[in-house]
Amino acid sequence: MKRSRTNLIAALCLAPSAVLFIGVIFYPILRTLYASLCEVDKKAQPVRFGTLENFRAIFTSKVFMGDIIPQTLIWTGTVVVGTLIIAMFVAMALNEQLPGRRFMRATVLLPWATSLVITAAIFKWLLHPTQGPINGLLEAWGAMATPPAWLARPDLAFASVIAVGIWVSIPFTSTVLLAGLQAIPDELYEAAVIDGASRWQRFRLVTLPLLRPVMLVAVLINVIHVFNSFPLIWTLTEGGPANQTHIIVTYLYRTAIWQREYGQGYAMAVVTFLFLLIFAVAYTHFFAREEVEQL
Repeated sequence: MKRSRTNLIAALCLAPSAVLFIGVIFYPILRTLYASLCEVDKKAQPVRFGTLENFRAIFTSKVFMGDIIPQTLIWTGTVVVGTLIIAMFVAMALNEQLPGRRFMRATVLLPWATSLVITAAIFKWLLHPTQGPINGLLEAWGAMATPPAWLARPDLAFASVIAVGIWVSIPFTSTVLLAGLQAIPDELYEAAVIDGASRWQRFRLVTLPLLRPVMLVAVLINVIHVFNSFPLIWTLTEGGPANQTHIIVTYLYRTAIWQREYGQGYAMAVVTFLFLLIFAVAYTHFFAREEVEQL
């Protein structure tokens, strides 16, 4: 009797969260999956179930398959790897006993606390070809006779957007890695110094192995966040010039909202969800198995 009462109380406590999960997450996913397999009218309403035309349209599109998917993978991989490398150095610097360390930690967190739209708008101004300070400094220093239009040239726009993506991803990753560094006992470093380990050996043999679980979490969260980074790219370039900075989520918005091809938009949303789901499951399974084997 007592156990049944406890189970009932637990179920009642979990019920609001379950309703929220079903209504906010589970139902929209099922609704999107259902709509992607339907003919969709101009009001974005599914009208007939049982067609793969939406998926056929995107997978036979030269733009989607030839530009959007490769750019999404390059964008995600470059930003995540670049962020992890730079954030590691930032976290290690903030972990040292330096004067003003608390102020520096707060300063690093500022871009994270700022809206992505505001950050992107600031960088859009900084990279403006005629009014931006970056080109003004390059011209004043004589580094370039004619400073480029960073976000308007196809050969520079994607690289510029990637650089901004790395910038806005560093604060979170640095904070996560810093927490991991602070959890490593100082005694391990002291023992390594006594054994004659160099600074690089201490980093490779002590820091990296013990930081591995934290790095795995940081990479997973960053991949999901960067893969879906709509506001940053849309504010900077709206996917231009000539689709050179589009990723799946921005191209989805353009296709579904601007061109009113809602069925293709549903199909792209399903592709995005399935890609991230498969990646997350495979990633966690592979590295969890590695952790078990090492133990």
